Amino acid sequence: MPDSGALRSRRKRAHAAGDHYLCRPGCGGRGAVVAPPAPSGALTDPRAALERQAARLEAACEDSPGNAPLERELRATLVALSAPEDDSGFGVG
Repeated sequence: MPDSGALRSRRKRAHAAGDHYLCRPGCGGRGAVVAPPAPSGALTDPRAALERQAARLEAACEDSPGNAPLERELRATLVALSAPEDDSGFGVG
């Protein structure tokens, strides 16, 4: 049965405000994990940052199975982690 017009309107307003509790599966914001920004001027280790990102993405994929954008980003992060490092700390390739 299709959603009522009132529910669609509520969903659209909530989504636009960043609240995804009414969104259907597949919404990019639903179950999104937000990481706090690094302190300004702080040097971060790129490999450690990728490892933390992979852990967050893996948890998000478990919370939202079948979310293709999350799974694609996790795959890309894991590929970057598997690449050999150059002198800058980033993967070569």
